[in-house]
Amino acid sequence: MGFDYYGILGVKRSCSQLEIKKAYRRLALKYNPERYDNDENMRRIFALIGEAYEVLVDHKHRAVYDQYGEEGLKKGVPGPHEYIQPYSYHGEPIRTFEEFFGTTNPYADLLDYYEDPPPMFDSPLGKGYKEKDPTIVRPLALSLEEVYKGGLKKMKIQRLVFTDETCSELKLREKVLSIPIKPGIYPNTEVRFKEEGDQGPTRIPADVIFITEDRPHERFVRSGLSDLLMVRTVTLQEALCGFMIDIRTLDDRILHIKISDVVTPAYEKILEDEGLPVPVCPNKAKGNLIIRFQIVFPDYLSKRTKKAFEEAFKVREEEDEKFAKLKCGTLSTTSFYKL
Repeated sequence: MGFDYYGILGVKRSCSQLEIKKAYRRLALKYNPERYDNDENMRRIFALIGEAYEVLVDHKHRAVYDQYGEEGLKKGVPGPHEYIQPYSYHGEPIRTFEEFFGTTNPYADLLDYYEDPPPMFDSPLGKGYKEKDPTIVRPLALSLEEVYKGGLKKMKIQRLVFTDETCSELKLREKVLSIPIKPGIYPNTEVRFKEEGDQGPTRIPADVIFITEDRPHERFVRSGLSDLLMVRTVTLQEALCGFMIDIRTLDDRILHIKISDVVTPAYEKILEDEGLPVPVCPNKAKGNLIIRFQIVFPDYLSKRTKKAFEEAFKVREEEDEKFAKLKCGTLSTTSFYKL
């Protein structure tokens, strides 16, 4: 039986978004493992609280969970227009905590205010404390090839900057930010550039955050964190008799895969270590490549073809009976081949 995310947060299934956030705030502060010298049990509880919050606070994840449960959420389900991809928690509850509170220490801002007060401005309009502009968030779309190989991504931004030391004149300038891309980087990874927003006499420039996301790919889609998923269309003949697949990987290799099993609608072919690199050790660990199959059935079969199928299935039934007898010891191997 899967996790009861509502029970973990102690809220009703009909609860509102505000109630979910209040419950997470209360439990995250109570079970933060730093309060318990990083006790392993508390770390597990803290992780479950983070996962429950991330599922229920997201409208789409919550809708899938409510209808299909944890299993459907984590395996993926058919949607009204397209397949809903599997959900996988990133496994970093402290990241969830920091995204919720804006810091790993929710009381840090108050302490910092007294220990390191914000800078002041003095202008013809008056005096006061400089306030920091709200964070600027921008998506960073990466192709799966960029995710696989990693590297450096350059993004151009425009910002108002002071043109002289007197800080009396502002002009619009362009700046190129270099964003490091670690091989296998997860979606929704934040890359922060401090105070790269507009400058101004009465404010502190905003931080600029880029949040990674996967671009649609012609062959693959990410499944979970590091697995790749592809769907191959096959004919009924191929599904029953076997076939070969040629797959071009993200690093331009060609894989020749022989499928000799009978392909059913639930059949999957898993190629280990052919997925995306795992960011913590990209040179040593990779996810898997999962191949699923969509079987195309013929619209029409002639009587002759149907008869051939019937005869083929009769032969199969006879072979099954022989194997059953051989397994039970009522038929010798020599007799089996004679039959």
